[in-house]
This record gives sequence, structure tokens and C-alpha cells, in this order.
Amino acid sequence: MTNEDVSLEEEELEIIAATGGRAPVQLPGRVVSIFPALAHRNFQMYFAGQMVSLVGFWLQMVGQGFLVFQITHSAFWVGAVAAIGGLPTLLFTTFAGVLIDRVDKQKLLLFTQITETIIAFILGIAVLSGSVTVPLVTILAFLMGCVGAVDLPARQAFVVEMVGKKDLASAISINIGTFNAARFIGPALAGILIATVGVGWTFILNAMSFLPVIFAFLKIRPIFINHPETYLHPLASLKQGIVFVFTHERLLYLTLLASVTAFFIWPHQTLMPAIAEKVFNSGASGLGSLLAASGAGSFLGAIFSSTQTRNENRSRLIFSGGIIAAISLIIFAFNHNFFFAHVLLFIAGLGLIIQVASVNTTVQTLAPDQMRGRIMAVYLTMFVGVMPLGNAFAGALAEKTSSLFTVGFGAFFLLLFASFLFWRGLLR
Repeated sequence: MTNEDVSLEEEELEIIAATGGRAPVQLPGRVVSIFPALAHRNFQMYFAGQMVSLVGFWLQMVGQGFLVFQITHSAFWVGAVAAIGGLPTLLFTTFAGVLIDRVDKQKLLLFTQITETIIAFILGIAVLSGSVTVPLVTILAFLMGCVGAVDLPARQAFVVEMVGKKDLASAISINIGTFNAARFIGPALAGILIATVGVGWTFILNAMSFLPVIFAFLKIRPIFINHPETYLHPLASLKQGIVFVFTHERLLYLTLLASVTAFFIWPHQTLMPAIAEKVFNSGASGLGSLLAASGAGSFLGAIFSSTQTRNENRSRLIFSGGIIAAISLIIFAFNHNFFFAHVLLFIAGLGLIIQVASVNTTVQTLAPDQMRGRIMAVYLTMFVGVMPLGNAFAGALAEKTSSLFTVGFGAFFLLLFASFLFWRGLLR
């Protein structure tokens, strides 16, 4: 038995001691073998709260876009408000990592959930009372983005405190799968609510959707709590995290891979409305089915990634997932068959999530416990933070060329970069 095996067995005993060893729902062994993280009491509670909360997130996103367009009748303002809401992730997330490493993450997440509840409730009341304005929506979107800039890396760093390192990969994959599942339920429910009771209720229900996850955070018993080195000045602490990422060769290139993927690959979903209309002449129904195919592949990719929780060779998963996604989207750029487009998007979604989940897990594994918040903050800034920039670049390039060319160009760039990393030995 290796030292690592002994360490994992000791960790499992610590988990049982810390949480009482009893999950609310005793799952069949077959389910646990696929989703090991769901065997944990902590993660079962978190997962249940997240399912409701993420549906609420999509209610907010769809409702916000509809509301702004309803007030302004301008696509520009819809995009502008969304961009302002996403700007804090790029500007503040790296700095938030310092705070995350210095405080109790569980208490911090409780604060962010309560704050987001209040913001959503204020917007809902403003709409229902007839006092809503574009400046108010913009301010609240920016404030929600500021809270999210802290909440997102804090959640990522807190996962290991809920399940330990042995089942970290499974927990990350389940989180990604949950997000993709909510991506179908939330927008559909938002459409029904807007058509029946009005857009204001999408924000009220989003506010209410935070209650289950707040309850979960109150009941979670962390396996361990890291005690940060608070003697460092915040700026020195910030520098320490940034320097660690940019001087650790493997961590640096994985972060750059995530950034390249976010900038060049993820915008293909943003361009899908134009592709559905101009390439396939399929309208809204075609757009829905194309996005559903991509989402179904993403969901399957998350399930597959969860089954690989014991796989020590994640580099192979990262490289394979990126290559699968890139080649599928390159072929998609030359395809004009509507049915085959669904197949290609399904495969691309599968590969993309395998890569993203594996990179996320590897970054967390490489991060020292006392620096996890800062390292995840830098990683998420380079990943989630650059997505709006990628969307802007893709829109400008598609305007000058075409949407299909832009998708193919981005996929080809990822193919080149992933191949370079493999050649350097960083993805072997």
C-alpha cells in the first residue's frame, strides 16, 4: 500500500468523524461508484441546494435580458447590461482570492448568498411596483456581478473542504453537470413565468431559490478548515498567489489553456442564434435543439468525468477532451447539414466539459491548501473573466467574416495550443 493510499484511508476516517458518516440519502452502490461525491453528507445537501439555486440563476439571466429589451427595445442595451454584470469577474476576482484565503469560506458563502437574495428581491419588487429603470437594473447587475466575483472562487475553494481530495474530481464534475442541467430548466421556466405572471416574478423566485442553498451552508460540516497565514500584508498575499501560478510551469499552462478555451471556444454558443437563422434557416426551434444537443453532450461529459475520479492521468483527459471539442467544431464550421450539426455539437460539448472538469480538478490538486482561494481566483479570472472579451472578439470577427468561420478559427487555435502543450510534455 502506497503512502497516498494510506493518506486517503486516513482522510476517509476523518470525513466520517467530522460529518457523522451519515448522508441524508443512502444511495445504491452503483450510483456511488459513478458519483462518489454524492456519498458525502455535505455534498448531498450542497447539491440539493445548488439544483434549486442554479435554476433561479437562469431565471434571473433570462428575466434581466427580457426586462431590459422590454424597456429599451434595444439589443445594444441588453448586451451592455449583461457585459456590465460580467465585468466584476474580470476586474475583482483575483483580488477576492486574498479575502477567501483569510476568512472562513463557509461564513463568506453564507454572506454572498444572502446578499444575492436581497439584490434579486429588490429588482423583483421594483418591477412589480412599476418603478424599475434601466440605470437601476444596470446598478443591480453590477452589484450582483461584484458578489459573484467573490462567490465563484469561494465555492470552488470550498468544495475540497466539503468532500476532501479523494472525491474532489467527482464533486467538480457534478457541479458542472448541475449547471448544464439547470441551463435547460431555468430558461424554459423563465419563458413560462414571463408569459403568465410577468417578468418581475422571475427575480422574486430567484431570490427564493437561494433559501435552500443558504440552509445547506448552515448545515454543512467542513471536513477541515485551513488556517491562513494572516501575517502577510494583503498585497503581499496577492502577489504570492499570482507569482505561484505564473512560476509553476504546469499550473501556468493549464491556466492559459483554460483562458484560450474561454476566449476562442465558448463563444460558439453565443454565435448559435445567428448560425441557426442564417445557416440552417431553423429559427427559434432550431436554436433550441442545437443548444440542447450541446448541453446534452456537456451533461454526458460531466457524468464521464465524475467516473474518472480515481484516474491519476488527468493530462490525457485534458488533451483528449480539448482535441475532441476542437476537431468537432472545425468540422461543424464546414457543415451545412442540420442533423449532423446536432451530432457535432453533442460531441463538442462532451469533449469541452471533459477538458474543463479535468483542468479544474488538476488546478485544485496542484494548489497548496493555504493558497487555494488565491490560485482559484487567478484561474477563474483567466477562464470565466475573459469570456465576455471572447464574445466581443467573436462578434466582431463574425461581422467581418461569418459565424461558421469564427467557430472554425477558434477551434483551430485551440487545436494548435493543445498540441503545443502536448509537444512540450505538459499534457502527457
